[in-house]
Amino acid sequence: MKFISSLYDGAKGFSSVVMEHLGVNFIGTARLHPDDAHKASEYAGCAYAETRATIAALKYERNKLKEEAEMCRKFIKACECYKGWDPESPSARAAYRQLNRRIKKVNDITDEINDRTFNLERHIWKRDITLKALDRNKQNRLKDNPEN
Repeated sequence: MKFISSLYDGAKGFSSVVMEHLGVNFIGTARLHPDDAHKASEYAGCAYAETRATIAALKYERNKLKEEAEMCRKFIKACECYKGWDPESPSARAAYRQLNRRIKKVNDITDEINDRTFNLERHIWKRDITLKALDRNKQNRLKDNPEN
């Protein structure tokens, strides 16, 4: 995966990142919620956008690998229809092994997509909780010491 560019528009609260993977460009975006205008962060917005672009790229790769695995599965299924097919022969075992490798790659990328999606949601949630706590502390300090 290759980082191409990023854009942050503080006035609109919009972040965008372009990543290249397997010769295709993927765009990830993040938009600041209107209620959180005072909490804008170029770093957080671009990090969220980058994660979303990465997830999109991984989904694209997973779809390509699914197609390859399905093609391999169909080939083996066609071979199994023939009378002379011996599932215990070395060539048949190699074909099954290749199919299992392809399926494992799809499953591994699916796990990575799920992990990245979960971590993104968790990071957004934790950042929101932290910023709300900081706001409460600031309000309490202003209440206790109104001259500052």
